[in-house]
Amino acid sequence: MNNSPVPPRRQGSFPFLRMDSRAVGAAISVAIVLTSCATFMNSAFAGRLLQTARNAQVGTAGIEGTILDITGNLVAVQDEGSRTIFCVRPTPADRSRLKAGVSVRVSGAFLDGVLRVNSLQVTGGNPWPDPVDPSQSPDRIEHILFLMQENHSFDNYFGSYPGSDGPAGDVSVEGVSPFHLASTVTRSMPHSLLAARRAVHGGMMDMFVSAEGSRDTMGYYDGSDIPNYWAYADGFTLADHFYASAMGPSLPNHMFAVAAQAAGTTANMAKPPAGGFAVETLPDRLESAAVAWKCYVGDKNPLAFTALNPLPGFSSFIRNPRLMSRLVRNTELFRDLREGNLPSVAWIFPNGEESEHPLTDVRIGMWYVTTIVNALMKSAYWRNTVLVMTWDEYGGFFDHAPPPQVDTSGYGPRVPALIISPFARQGAIDHATYDFTSVLRLIEDRFALTPLSERDRDAASIAGSLDMSQPPNAPLLIGDVVHRTIQP
Repeated sequence: MNNSPVPPRRQGSFPFLRMDSRAVGAAISVAIVLTSCATFMNSAFAGRLLQTARNAQVGTAGIEGTILDITGNLVAVQDEGSRTIFCVRPTPADRSRLKAGVSVRVSGAFLDGVLRVNSLQVTGGNPWPDPVDPSQSPDRIEHILFLMQENHSFDNYFGSYPGSDGPAGDVSVEGVSPFHLASTVTRSMPHSLLAARRAVHGGMMDMFVSAEGSRDTMGYYDGSDIPNYWAYADGFTLADHFYASAMGPSLPNHMFAVAAQAAGTTANMAKPPAGGFAVETLPDRLESAAVAWKCYVGDKNPLAFTALNPLPGFSSFIRNPRLMSRLVRNTELFRDLREGNLPSVAWIFPNGEESEHPLTDVRIGMWYVTTIVNALMKSAYWRNTVLVMTWDEYGGFFDHAPPPQVDTSGYGPRVPALIISPFARQGAIDHATYDFTSVLRLIEDRFALTPLSERDRDAASIAGSLDMSQPPNAPLLIGDVVHRTIQP
């Protein structure tokens, strides 16, 4: 493991809302997305993705909802209609009269994924109580949060991050070299089991362009596009050999994230099999051991099975209303952090618009994540929490590192992973091999639970990224747009 600090980069500004013909093409290619993602996207969801892409292009939007968090100049508002959490930048005069819990109606223009306010009205609601300070032990892990976003490979987000295992300068796949994407809204590419196997090509990693049907597979982002994520890598730990647990799409990987197996599932599906998936989950074990847990869900109905929210499809949940009651809207996460009710273990799943799934603007998803990290860091829970943030699968984007084949399911291509905690090694790049079951292994070891499968039994624990003896990291609050220029 390389624990040396990442070299500093010069700061600067970058263009607002850079758009080109590819962004327009992405916005009008909903038919492609519906074909590749139809098993978990209904028409309303697809329509919202299209509207998000259009908003990013034209720059205008209006939302109405509840304030969840205020950090610096930024206000997190959950839109009542879509349940999407947006970051809003009000005027100083408006900012002074806002509180969490208050309802607002906002209109403005999107810049850098943040809605810059032209008009703001307070429409009702009651301010939430002041945050409480529950008794916490600062020298041990008491809370583990597992946050999962969507559809990006490691090389797509961090392949150009200094010191990471990114592609060599002379890499070319089918005549296409890696290139910086001109838009933060991209088309959706195939990411089925068949497409992933074809792209990986037995570990040669040389068929991505033909497997995905687009040169966009070779595109990447850097710190000028996703500055908050690169800032978290600077301040905490980036894992650069973290693999998707399964070769293929979202559902089997989300199942690995809760059950350490996919129960034979290799594709997304609109509904679970009759009677549900008949395998035990880690939440089952936590419930039996009286370890408090929740799953915070971005969708309107957290009890509905989707590829991004698989727990309602497991047999034990179908039979047990008590387990189902632990699946709650993500609004509750912000209240739990303020009111002293954060469980020992939590999964955090977005809705489609927050997820960074192609056809959405990745910056909107980045700011959604930032609101959660800000709320955690301002709470009393920060001092003994580990937040592991990752992406569920490669989403059709190129990655140069051949995934180890540990069984018939996977691994799949690498995905980004950030370990954010007072105990994370600051500015370190962890080169150990991990997958989603590595997070389960951390939870199992901390709360004395037996493994669910061979996968989590044999997985390296994410604990390898932590140093319990170091001086604790201070919070890294992001309260305004981070401008960052990457030097060629």
